[in-house]
Amino acid sequence: MKEIYQDIDATIAKYFAGELAPSENTALEEWLTQSADNQHYFNQLQRIWEMAPASNQKYKDTFDTENALQKIKMQMAFKQQKPNTSKYWLSAAAAVAFLAVAIWVMRPAPLLAPQEIVASPATILVDTLSDGSVVTLNRNSGLSIARGFNHKERRMSLHGEAYFEVSPDKERPFVVDIKELEVKVVGTAFNVDNVSESGKVLISVTHGKVLVSAGTQSMYLTADEKALYDEQTKVLIRITNQQNPNILAYKNKVFQFDATPLKEVVQQLSKVYGIQIALQSTSLETCPLTARYNNLAIGRILDLVATSFALKLEQNPDGSYLLSGSGCGE
Repeated sequence: MKEIYQDIDATIAKYFAGELAPSENTALEEWLTQSADNQHYFNQLQRIWEMAPASNQKYKDTFDTENALQKIKMQMAFKQQKPNTSKYWLSAAAAVAFLAVAIWVMRPAPLLAPQEIVASPATILVDTLSDGSVVTLNRNSGLSIARGFNHKERRMSLHGEAYFEVSPDKERPFVVDIKELEVKVVGTAFNVDNVSESGKVLISVTHGKVLVSAGTQSMYLTADEKALYDEQTKVLIRITNQQNPNILAYKNKVFQFDATPLKEVVQQLSKVYGIQIALQSTSLETCPLTARYNNLAIGRILDLVATSFALKLEQNPDGSYLLSGSGCGE
């Protein structure tokens, strides 16, 4: 009896194959009544068995079924001597082979070690996660992918700024943690910025819907909506007034300026292109620029800015730029 319990998987395989001896059948029934877990385990295998051969075909390329079958055969060969073994294995071997696959399929998915994705100070990084989602990391930004990512949920921690294009999956929410803030989505695209303004986190949704939470505070954001979280006051607010239209410029290099002070223009250009741009005098800081630049090189953009205000543009040996002039060109 104990031997049967020790080889319960093989006993269940023989049951499915219709080759279980009366004494073994009695032992199996007794094992099933011993606990609810035993019955649940049997029911799971039976459901998978009834789905054959589709499940078997799905996993045969990733599981060594033949090796598992041979091991069970060797165990049973020493414990049972039946005259008509060839007939027995003709039907039971198939059951054992499939059952080996079924047991492997039912195992919990392995918890993968945390994964770090980091963008260098000089380069914006675009990466595709294991669930098919695409993340664009701004310079000096990084992601820490949680253990078990894409198992029950898709969780990660962000430092810096990133744009997420989330692969839809209603069963596995996509969750981004940034300090005390949590952003949860199913399938959407949004940007999280924790670098532009010290002590603040800005969430911007381009399409879809996200749930932003901080402690007991939470709110839903849809396309073109934004929320701002203050790390000091711990307050989460919805932003309704017009904000910087160039939030995604680091990703697409598209800039829209509408009477924007030149000081803000050079700050945004410096951030996106990772290069220092200086104004020679404070009198230039308030010069209002109205323009749109679509994926141009930084040198070309600054040439156009200089032309707009009749300024002189110089590039220093270290690669930085200087805009100089007497005024706003009016």
